Amino acid sequence: MNRPSFVIATLLLISSASIVALPAQEFEDRAVHVGIMGGGTIPLSILSDAAKSGWNLGALMSAGTPSSPFSFRLDAQWIQLGRQGHLVFCELIVGPCPEPVDFDFRVIDGTANGVFTFPSETGTKFYVIAGAGVYGERTTRTIDGAHSTATKFGVNAGAGVHFRLGTLGGFLEARYHNVIHGSDIGDYRNQGEKPKSLQFVPISAGFIF
Repeated sequence: MNRPSFVIATLLLISSASIVALPAQEFEDRAVHVGIMGGGTIPLSILSDAAKSGWNLGALMSAGTPSSPFSFRLDAQWIQLGRQGHLVFCELIVGPCPEPVDFDFRVIDGTANGVFTFPSETGTKFYVIAGAGVYGERTTRTIDGAHSTATKFGVNAGAGVHFRLGTLGGFLEARYHNVIHGSDIGDYRNQGEKPKSLQFVPISAGFIF
């Protein structure tokens, strides 16, 4: 084994030993945690006619009493959906078009949520989450860069599972988001029936520190 490989292997061994040596309870006893997450996003209903599945990235901060199953969580998430190129999308955003037009659809949200974690004697715990927040929407027409934006209120609910990863925590969750538009879809023009809301489901995995 050459010197660089030996040094790297030694550092990895020391890091692994440190993780094993630290008590597992130390992570559980923290009142505040931060985390990162990412995964895929599935559009639903009318949004699935306008956009393909995409991806999401986000960050979170949670706070709660270690002895209580209830906690509070703040999330910020970037959601990017794929291009569908359907005439439906053209009509939804900018009025009737002579031919299909590609659009990028992006949402940046900030939500405040309540979390209930089911008690468990193991390091794996299931939880449910629900809350509300603000959603900043943006569509960009790829042919010329023209875009429309809207800021709307929305709600979300979902479920997930926490598990231990050494001194860190990991999680996998799916949440349903409903962005409420009322009688109009923000600043978007539409000649026909106007959607009341847009729905999508991010499926995310992440780490908690």
